[in-house]
Amino acid sequence: MSERIGFLGVGAMGQPMAANLLRRGFSVTTVVHRHPEPARALEAQGARIAASRRDLIADATIIIACVPTSTEVEEVVLGPDGVLESAGDGAVFVDMGTSRPASTRMLAARLRERRLAMVDAPITGGVRGATEGSLTIYVGGEPDPVGRVHPALKAMGRTIMHMGPPGTGHVTKLLNQMLSQGSMALLAEVLPLGVRLGLDPRQMLDALSAGSGATFAIPGRGARILKNDFAPSFRLELGHKDLRLGRELAEEVNHAQPMTSGALLTYALARGLGLDGEDTIALVKVWERALGVEVRAAGTPPGRPA
Repeated sequence: MSERIGFLGVGAMGQPMAANLLRRGFSVTTVVHRHPEPARALEAQGARIAASRRDLIADATIIIACVPTSTEVEEVVLGPDGVLESAGDGAVFVDMGTSRPASTRMLAARLRERRLAMVDAPITGGVRGATEGSLTIYVGGEPDPVGRVHPALKAMGRTIMHMGPPGTGHVTKLLNQMLSQGSMALLAEVLPLGVRLGLDPRQMLDALSAGSGATFAIPGRGARILKNDFAPSFRLELGHKDLRLGRELAEEVNHAQPMTSGALLTYALARGLGLDGEDTIALVKVWERALGVEVRAAGTPPGRPA
């Protein structure tokens, strides 16, 4: 394939995404960061390792970043040896993280001045979706660069939705996160309450999964809570960050967000308990602690105190 992809951010999500690009025949280059194992694993699958970020960006026709925050994206674009300074004319920069839409629009304008394009393409679907190539990807950008990157996006995702000009992909992702993370905060309140009122945890989860209040996420999230499995597929601190960005977005148009604000309170309490690095399902520990119960299957060893 003629496009040369430079991939920055080969972490828990980025590594399997880059691996799917390689499996589909794309040329992929990455760099070694603090933890060399992901880049070396990709090298074994056919990726090239660049000597520096500057070399990666200068050689790529499509530069993909899968990093956690707008601050890191801005550094990739505007920092020393970044995209603005190092990319060749006509290159496309793709931000696949969850970023602040105002920052995305600013970066797109700066890149346009240098005859470069930006596409925001945030993802949802977790590590499993990244591994299986079944991610949902919300895309913002002008039609020509979106068309150029679409084959690469299809190698990483199953559902690709072009939402409009730069920034609209990130707006859509934040709305998704407000629903998803808000739902998790509510589930975290409900489950310990049910146990405190005498329900069996497993039977309660089966009942809630079958009722009108069910979401597709309840069975999977509930099964992990029952097993005391809080290993991060999406870290709690990142869920908090996404909700804050969603509330900031609403405040730009003077729109009150009482449900999002309530969910943010639970996230803040969880972070105060030191749960940043655990999965967002660890929100349940806030209300377990308050009610003096644990939502675990019979025979499951007790968890680490929150």
